[in-house]
Amino acid sequence: MPHEWCRVLQAAFWFGLLVHFRIYPIIYVLSILLILDPYVFGYGRKPTLQNWGRTEQESPRSNCITRLAALFHPWSTLRTALTKERILFGFVSGAVFLFCTALFFCLYGWDFLHEALLYHLTLQFILVLSFAQDLPFCWFLQTVAFVAFNKVITAQYFVWFFCLLPLILPWSQMKLRWKGLSCILAWMGAQLHWLMWGYMLEFRGKNVFLQLWMASIFFLAANTYVLTAVIQHHRCSPVFIGLENTSKGARKLQ
Repeated sequence: MPHEWCRVLQAAFWFGLLVHFRIYPIIYVLSILLILDPYVFGYGRKPTLQNWGRTEQESPRSNCITRLAALFHPWSTLRTALTKERILFGFVSGAVFLFCTALFFCLYGWDFLHEALLYHLTLQFILVLSFAQDLPFCWFLQTVAFVAFNKVITAQYFVWFFCLLPLILPWSQMKLRWKGLSCILAWMGAQLHWLMWGYMLEFRGKNVFLQLWMASIFFLAANTYVLTAVIQHHRCSPVFIGLENTSKGARKLQ
């Protein structure tokens, strides 16, 4: 088995196990499968990382319309989508996940299946199809959307996507003054306002259900505003260079 296949196999095993213990990473599976592209992983070659130090890079947004249009040609899409790497990753990660799920279903029954899986199965297809080649940024957007639009949210959920910020900030074209400050103030103000009414309800026992509901709407609006601003000011940077671009560069050097 080629060395790169071993890497894919190992990644698939740990991903399947991770999804079993913490369901929310399942939102990343489609973006992972999309980046296992035949133009990146092919002929047993090691994928070439993008040179992020370059000032001019090809944006993956141009591929978004092409990918969406390809959905209307299912046979062509199916033929190009079923690569060995995608099949290997999907089969292994799915097998590990299903084995663990079946084991715990036998132990705990339908209560486990509903609480652990069925309640959370949501995929943000537009984000994935648009930004999958810029994988860290795609994961950040998916995590923010998953947290912001989830039925259940607590104050500390922001740590889920804060850990991804260092991976996307170098490619943000947002200026701290004034757009950056407006995003920070809008998000922090909405969160503190929401927490204040939550404190009044839970610790003071006040009848502030209407105020808390309004604060929740403002908090959702603030998250949506920040998410939109981050997308608008991000310079998309693919993680890998396609094999066609690599071969063209090699011919130029020769």
